[in-house]
Amino acid sequence: MNSGLEAGVSGNAIRCSVIQNIDVDMQASALGYEGWGQRYDQLSAGRFQGSIHEIKLPAFTLMRETSNRVLLQKGCTPRGIFAIGTVMGLAEHGYHCGEIMRPRSAALLDPSTEFEIRTPERFDLVAAVFSPEDLCANLGDPGVDYRELENELLNSSKTIESDCTAALADFLLRAFETSQESPERLFIASNQKQLAEEFYGLLTETIGTGQANQARGLCPNRERIVRRVRSFLDANPESALSITDICDEVGVTRRTLQNAIQEVFGISPQHYLKAIRLNGFRRALKACSPAVSIGDVAARWGFWHLSQLAQDYRRLFGELPSETRLRCLNA
Repeated sequence: MNSGLEAGVSGNAIRCSVIQNIDVDMQASALGYEGWGQRYDQLSAGRFQGSIHEIKLPAFTLMRETSNRVLLQKGCTPRGIFAIGTVMGLAEHGYHCGEIMRPRSAALLDPSTEFEIRTPERFDLVAAVFSPEDLCANLGDPGVDYRELENELLNSSKTIESDCTAALADFLLRAFETSQESPERLFIASNQKQLAEEFYGLLTETIGTGQANQARGLCPNRERIVRRVRSFLDANPESALSITDICDEVGVTRRTLQNAIQEVFGISPQHYLKAIRLNGFRRALKACSPAVSIGDVAARWGFWHLSQLAQDYRRLFGELPSETRLRCLNA
């Protein structure tokens, strides 16, 4: 379900959109910025439900993302675009670029660093997406150099603990709630300038204090192992790789691989590998011609037992492969 609202203020358009998704790939592609390349893989079982709310203001875009399944999000922001978001829910912790992401902590994404986020089962993130140049231009202060802000962001910790983010989290939540309850307030030019001023001040304060209070990281060696596993899987997307193949490529024992993946993703290597293959099979199934059989697509992804595939697929995504194909053909 999509809905939108747009209004012009002194030459600036305020665009509001709400997208409800029942498909994890649609969720990944729902962000409004062009060039935002990312991929979502579903890791926990059940039908997916998620949403993306975006309010595009002159200085920054306010975004709220929710989802009900554990996801592995991987990608990069567009050139010149940064994002900072705080986790609002009280579910179990997540993971962001080698660091623990707890409720009310902040994740900072920049265009020079590929991000990798493992969300909790119930995910609720409020974020601001912006270019330093546009943000600083909306302050109306010639003494503010956007290049200085950009440099500070590039050198900041990518995960900032909650004791440094409370004020920013409260601001983002207030702004989002205002957009839902009284959107007309966002159409007032003076309010837009005040939003830009307050966000700029809280942003610089947050990344400044965050440098001295970086989030607790995972075991560095285990995080490196997981990154090498991800790179190997991405380089061989349709290969029926085994745990032995991965251990040989990465140069670790099964126990070491088990400990690394369990710490980062909270699941076993077998569960992780199957989930990645099922997500890849699902994307291929949705993209292929109707003339190509489900069995042919399954074979490319190393699934040789179609009944077991159907069971595993329905357990993870809440529907059968045939239902996914029919829904995509009728879309």
